Amino acid sequence: MAKEKGGYAHDKNRNRSVAQISILVLCFAMIALMTVFFSNMGKKKDGEDYQNPNLIQRQLPADDTTVVVFETTMGTFKAVLYEDKAPEASKYFKGLVEDKYYDGTYVFNVEKDVYFLGGSKAKDGADTDDTDKKTLEKETSADLLPFKGAMISYGGKSNEFISNEQSGSRLLFVGSVEFTEEFKQELDSAGDNKEVNKAFEEMGGVPNFTKQYTIFGQVYDGMDTYNKILGIEPTDSSNPEPTKEVKFTKVYLSTYGENKNDSFFPDKSED
Repeated sequence: MAKEKGGYAHDKNRNRSVAQISILVLCFAMIALMTVFFSNMGKKKDGEDYQNPNLIQRQLPADDTTVVVFETTMGTFKAVLYEDKAPEASKYFKGLVEDKYYDGTYVFNVEKDVYFLGGSKAKDGADTDDTDKKTLEKETSADLLPFKGAMISYGGKSNEFISNEQSGSRLLFVGSVEFTEEFKQELDSAGDNKEVNKAFEEMGGVPNFTKQYTIFGQVYDGMDTYNKILGIEPTDSSNPEPTKEVKFTKVYLSTYGENKNDSFFPDKSED
């Protein structure tokens, strides 16, 4: 795949500033963003029904659903892709996988238990001559939420944490904030969609990422490996580089029929 010129500046300092901004967002804006999200649940936007989201990440995929397999230095995990909900991001990502772009790339940024960033050609996440920086418009769907295991097309412009322009080759993998009883009560007070609240409580996730990024996949298998990566400590509070080196040794496409793990999905009937 030919590398597209331009894109966003992405270097070590940007990684640090983004990590710092994200922590501030987690601390101060979570309930505010969820309030905005739930306030839109009664409206239809661009054909999406925010009152009755179809939580497809909880549903058993069809056998022909595309799966991406991440073999890493810490083990293997797998994710299903939602190509109909994020067609441009999925097409771009699949092209990179087919070109073996991700083989040998690094996990370069961690916020312990909350998320990690991967897919960089450089260990510190900096651009290299081989970095693909294609920019795509953000694709959001009421049916895809930032539950634990959600796979996000990570990008933006300059030092902005959130942008309408997304993508680039780097990937954000969602972990979870702590769902304390107090936090659960705050979520309930932010809106009346009990189904969504319950799903977050059961699956974990980062609610304030809702509607902010292109979500196009869900990790469903190899959660032991996934949790190990999420559990890595950052170097320090100002440097989000992981203290343990993790590489994607081989990344390839398959299908759910070849990589079943029905036990992950609470809703066993196919959509």
